[in-house]
Amino acid sequence: MISLRVTTIEDVDILTAIQQKAFLPLYEKYHDAGNPCLRDERDIICRLNNPKFIYLTILSDGKIVGGILYRIKGSTPFVKRLGLGKYYLGRVYIAPEYQNKGIAAEALLQSEKYLKRPRKIYVDFPEDLDKNRKCYMKCGYTDTGKRFETEPGLILACYEKSTR
Repeated sequence: MISLRVTTIEDVDILTAIQQKAFLPLYEKYHDAGNPCLRDERDIICRLNNPKFIYLTILSDGKIVGGILYRIKGSTPFVKRLGLGKYYLGRVYIAPEYQNKGIAAEALLQSEKYLKRPRKIYVDFPEDLDKNRKCYMKCGYTDTGKRFETEPGLILACYEKSTR
């Protein structure tokens, strides 16, 4: 059974280890400087009490298996201004041994109840990642057609979900 809770300081060490393992294959493929596998526990801690973010812990049968990070204020390469019902899904990650079991999709759908009156949710990811595309589409996201090259060889695709 998949459940979510707001992330606490007690979750940080476990989530950091999962985040590093989950994003390592993408780092090995793209060698991007902003990859979450390069970040330590400070990456999560600085967002826990920051009003610009919502951080959620994903549990499977009570065990921590991943995390979800939403940006609720600020901007992204694809969205000039968040807020007023606009959210950016900054990251969702699942421990490698729990991947490909539908956990991310279920957690994403459940996570929407933590957002205050969402109208649009945006996400971006490397355009060549088929698994990500399928997961987001399963959750109701559609391709905006917008692309952004963050580094040579790494092009992000922007997807969005209308919730009303």
